[in-house]
Amino acid sequence: MIVSRVAERARLDALLAALVRGEGGALVVHGEAGIGKTTLLEALVERCAGAVTVVRACGAETEAELAFSGLTELFYPVLRQLDAPLSAAGRRAS
Repeated sequence: MIVSRVAERARLDALLAALVRGEGGALVVHGEAGIGKTTLLEALVERCAGAVTVVRACGAETEAELAFSGLTELFYPVLRQLDAPLSAAGRRAS
C-alpha cells in the first residue's frame, strides 16, 4: 500500500501514458534506502497491465566504474526480439 506520494505517482503515470501513446521516455527514481522507491515502481508495473513491455535491471556498486555495465542486464531479456518486425509505434519512433 502506498501512502501519499501523489506527485511521484503522477509523474510515473504520466510516463506510462506517454509510453502507451508510443512516445519514449525515462525517469530516474533515486533516494535513500527504505523510502519506498521499489514500492512505487512495483505499483507502476502493476498498472502497466501488459500495455508496455517492462524490463528491469539492478545496479551493482562493484560495477559503478564500468561504463554501460547495466545495459547487459537490461537488454538481455529482449535480445531475442531484435529480429522481430517493429510495431507501428516503433516504426513511427525510428
